[in-house]
Amino acid sequence: MRLRSAKFVIVREELFKRDISTPLLKCLARSQATYVIEEIHQGICGIHSGARSMATRVLQAGYYWPTMKSDYQAYVQKYKECQQSDNVHQQPPKHLHQMMSPWPFAQWGMDILGPFPPAKGQLFLVVAIDYFTKWIEAYPLAKITAENVQKFTWKSIICRFGILHSLVTDTSTKEVFHVGYFELFTIKHLPTSVEHPQTNGQAEAANKVILRELKKWLGSAKGQWVDELPSILWAYHCTPQSTTQETPYRLTFGADAMILVEVGETSHRRRVFDNEQNVQEAAVNLDLIDELKEEARIHEEACKLRASRRYNTRVRPRSFWVDDLV
Repeated sequence: MRLRSAKFVIVREELFKRDISTPLLKCLARSQATYVIEEIHQGICGIHSGARSMATRVLQAGYYWPTMKSDYQAYVQKYKECQQSDNVHQQPPKHLHQMMSPWPFAQWGMDILGPFPPAKGQLFLVVAIDYFTKWIEAYPLAKITAENVQKFTWKSIICRFGILHSLVTDTSTKEVFHVGYFELFTIKHLPTSVEHPQTNGQAEAANKVILRELKKWLGSAKGQWVDELPSILWAYHCTPQSTTQETPYRLTFGADAMILVEVGETSHRRRVFDNEQNVQEAAVNLDLIDELKEEARIHEEACKLRASRRYNTRVRPRSFWVDDLV
């Protein structure tokens, strides 16, 4: 008991737990924990993630209770929309091939979703994702034209993240780009082939996230997808990714975002906030950002190796000959 109690401390009449990854974690009672679970899962900036991902979000927000993962797992199992929209696994026909990204914001994948139910005159959604940080940019469009997609690339990617090295698109997106557009910025265009559209896997993964969350959030109110899009992107950016073990927000800006649950249930960093000290800590975070990204890159490569091994064990090679029935 004495050994376990050494990990806890009382600050201003509130119990905190000393942690490795964060200075102090606020210990929550059952009612407080229930609020945090509900806010992170289905609040304004909530996202429907797994138990481990949720636990990581809670820890990063500065909270702790002993049964975080099991409580969230039990909560999700009772949530009808999560069970109905769960991913369906299929047996793969070929081995998994990995794609490497040399530096942040260098390689993006782009795809177009839609048409959706009309919402404020918008029918389509252009989606782009950075291959390393997993940061998603998405914008609704009334029409899929070269001018609209190239304007999105300029305003949402180039002007915010710099000139990219390469852009991976599928065949439908490829047609809206003029060759001269890539030559102007010396961007390498990597269109996927008709035979292998899954090559643009990052963009497809981003699409699944957006579609899954839109389906869970909107239900029958399909015409509100434009209004819900910012909340879905925000929730995704503040959720740790399994490949990097970090949030896209942290890999992009070097620190964790202040999320709404920290307002409803005051977190330690809000309670003891000091502007001068905060500026100093932000400067330290910038000094450590390269190390953070290197650690994330190592996690990503390890995850790719595990995924490749797991995927390849389920491969069933198939060969066909002329006149075979398929």
